[in-house]
Amino acid sequence: MKKLIAFFLVFVLLMIAAACAGNTSGNTQTLRGELSVAYDNALTGELLVYFQANQGCSVQGVLLDAETDYEDLHETASVALVKDEAVIEALKEAGWIETEDWSDAQKKMNAGMFGFTVLSAPVITETAKTSSKLLTDWLVGDGTYDRTITTVSGSCGCSKKQTNVTIKSDAPELAKSEQFKALVNP
Repeated sequence: MKKLIAFFLVFVLLMIAAACAGNTSGNTQTLRGELSVAYDNALTGELLVYFQANQGCSVQGVLLDAETDYEDLHETASVALVKDEAVIEALKEAGWIETEDWSDAQKKMNAGMFGFTVLSAPVITETAKTSSKLLTDWLVGDGTYDRTITTVSGSCGCSKKQTNVTIKSDAPELAKSEQFKALVNP
């Protein structure tokens, strides 16, 4: 009889452990967009890492250099985030156009912060257009979105709590940081 009770208790504990293990879930963030961005300053690539993390948008970066073929750049990038006037002119000659995503107030904010010129490729998908708007909003501090975060507590993760948070652009703080001082307009 003792063996039967011990076997039954072990069986119940194993079932509880299996149930708890099956109920645990990770906190995965769904991507809000995907964007391939060409830029003319390596530090801009580091700034895009913050954009990617803050706004949940996957970013593929392309650093422009002396060997860049601007005529074929639209095949690897859909948006350009640049500061150098010669690069801006070369992109415009290749058919790239300045973004129309910014309001006048946002243009003024951009001029006071990073001062980027944002250009769109001659051929751009709707998905890239949407993601480009996420980028331009983030650059001037207007990028916000709501996200639900699930926290799991208890030793087996059986207790879950969902919290709604608003994620706000961290670009204004980054513009004030020493790390990105070289990108900020004087």
